[in-house]
Amino acid sequence: MITVLTWNIQNGQGVDGGISLRRIAESIVNMCDPDIICLQEVSINCMLSDGTQPDQVTELSNLFGDYSVFFGPAYDIKRENSEVREQYGNLILSKFPVLSSFNHILPQTVNNSFRQMPRQLSEITIKTPLFPLCIMTTHLEFHSEFQRCEQVRRIVSINQEINNLAMMPPLFDNNGSYRKFERSDRVILCGDFNFNPGSVEYNLLTSNEINSNFFLDAWKQLNPNSTHAPTCGIFDKKQWPEGPHCRDFGFISRNLEGSLDSIEVNEKIDASDHQPVVFTFS
Repeated sequence: MITVLTWNIQNGQGVDGGISLRRIAESIVNMCDPDIICLQEVSINCMLSDGTQPDQVTELSNLFGDYSVFFGPAYDIKRENSEVREQYGNLILSKFPVLSSFNHILPQTVNNSFRQMPRQLSEITIKTPLFPLCIMTTHLEFHSEFQRCEQVRRIVSINQEINNLAMMPPLFDNNGSYRKFERSDRVILCGDFNFNPGSVEYNLLTSNEINSNFFLDAWKQLNPNSTHAPTCGIFDKKQWPEGPHCRDFGFISRNLEGSLDSIEVNEKIDASDHQPVVFTFS
């Protein structure tokens, strides 16, 4: 069995305002023993709400010492009047051997002026007892449906690229940068998508309108007649006045449909403004 957990941890800031990555780690290990952990909103040297500027990648690496750590910064900038560099993005931790890792910067297409930040998709391919498996995690734009649609189209194109390479593998050398790179076409895509079930962006990802290799919503595969469990707004009413709703998902490629066993949203943890989502495969 393969267990994957995805969680927007809000830099470790809980609903009580306290920032604690140890609390995040304890929440995860008390919930399950995940093989893969995908975390959104992880930072290095960013100024947090408590005035600290921690290296959260190192902290999480120390807290999860049995895992390989792959950080995908959406940006890497030199802070003004300082030699300190600031990074912000998504993190994947893996108990399985990681065969390859890629960092994809998502579009910042602008059709009007709005508050935004650079966004990113992390991709790793892992070697599991079952089969090579591609794990992707992302955190899409919050303030613009148009930009989220462009970012979804880019994710679709990355997935199509992986499928094309599987069907027509390139020539490769045994060594050097022309060697064979493992990129599995069995894909799990998870994270904070900042859209709702049935939205335009959701439909772009899960229909064949622009994507012959469209994704399946793991929740709907196992709960076809049930509303998505809320992944946000359960405890934090200030940031999310609309109340509990779903914006965090696990999507799978169609060749994983028969391997999906379960998906669960933990609705009891308030260590972030989002809820962790866990899904298993066999």
